[in-house]
Amino acid sequence: MARKKKMTAKDERVSFKLNPAIRDAISKEIGKHPEWGINSVTEFIRRAIDHELTARKSENDRKIIEIFMKNRRTSRKDNQNKDL
Repeated sequence: MARKKKMTAKDERVSFKLNPAIRDAISKEIGKHPEWGINSVTEFIRRAIDHELTARKSENDRKIIEIFMKNRRTSRKDNQNKDL
């Protein structure tokens, strides 16, 4: 019977390839903006994905509210004449 290796958090990670030009562009922007508090391309990508998922979730949670207003085609003169 073979033993199964216990999975750690690192084993559950997924990797993907990133075009070097994109990586360099992100790295350059991170360097220009220390106020972002982002220290790596990986962290930037994590935050970008989180931001995208949050934005899409909020889009789905939005509700459309219809407001019907009375047609106000009467003028002040019409309203004054009604009072007389």
